[in-house]
Amino acid sequence: MRSAAFKAIKIAVVITCGFFGAQAQSSDQNFPTPVTTNEVAGTIRARDIGDARVTTYFYAFNGSQGDVFINVVTKNFAGDIDVFTADGLRPLTKMVIYPDASPTETGRLVYLRKPEKMLLRIEGRSPNDDPASFRVKFGGSFVALAPQKADDGPKIESAETNESGVRVNSVGTIVEVIPKPPKTKKSVSEIAGTTTPPKEKKTDLAPVAEKTDPQPVPVKTDETKSETVFENPAAKVTVEAPPKAAAKRPARTTARTARTTKAPPKKAANPPVEKKPDPLASIRLVVQLKDGDVIERPMSEVARFGVEKGILTVVLKDGTIAKYSILDVAKVTIE
Repeated sequence: MRSAAFKAIKIAVVITCGFFGAQAQSSDQNFPTPVTTNEVAGTIRARDIGDARVTTYFYAFNGSQGDVFINVVTKNFAGDIDVFTADGLRPLTKMVIYPDASPTETGRLVYLRKPEKMLLRIEGRSPNDDPASFRVKFGGSFVALAPQKADDGPKIESAETNESGVRVNSVGTIVEVIPKPPKTKKSVSEIAGTTTPPKEKKTDLAPVAEKTDPQPVPVKTDETKSETVFENPAAKVTVEAPPKAAAKRPARTTARTARTTKAPPKKAANPPVEKKPDPLASIRLVVQLKDGDVIERPMSEVARFGVEKGILTVVLKDGTIAKYSILDVAKVTIE
């Protein structure tokens, strides 16, 4: 009975350790998962077809002076397991794991001269559609960290769904199209959060101006005597139409106004300037070779000539370059 109870407690402890090791897994190097027990376990799910990325987990633990034993058991795992110092990321050991359907076990021993805080990196993937699993056990001078609330690293929202409502996998294959809810049109007042005031009713009644009797207008009858029509009803008023203004005669076009202006005569083009003869045309550069050949060029066609490293170089103005070995030249003169 006691042995059975002891086995049950042992299995429960192992399951609990494995549960805590598999739950907390950080993929950010700046926020590693603290190792609070001597065992870390986890799984890596398979990627989509065509996705060559690897999954990376980081764990932090301490080690005192002495040997730290690291035992690794993997299954269907392809990748690397590295141990670094947290200060400066100095590599301490590296394990390259090749995938195998059956569990694979390996281990390393790390000697520490002084207490160090170390970083465990597990980087790998599954070579097929089955998930990969790993289990890392520590021993020797390994020191577990005290349970504490770790700072949560920055969370990146899943990019599987975008604004268009199309859900894709890691390689861009469309998995699902989520329909968008219909949009309801809102009035301007609802968007602004205010209501429009009621419009005032227009009345057809307008203020009527009081009518006043027109005052009599004085009218002049003649230059000597002026009376109003209201004072003398029998008076007659004669109104003469103003004289018509004489119509303006159209201006006559004369030969003077219809004169046409003649364009000024064009100036004669400048006469061609006679080119002066080049004084260098009569002077020639003569290169006499030892084999009897003579090369003559007018100095007006020569840009420059000179000897450098035993080679006579003659450069003409048209870009032609002639080179002669000084051993083959008998004489160079300018005539």
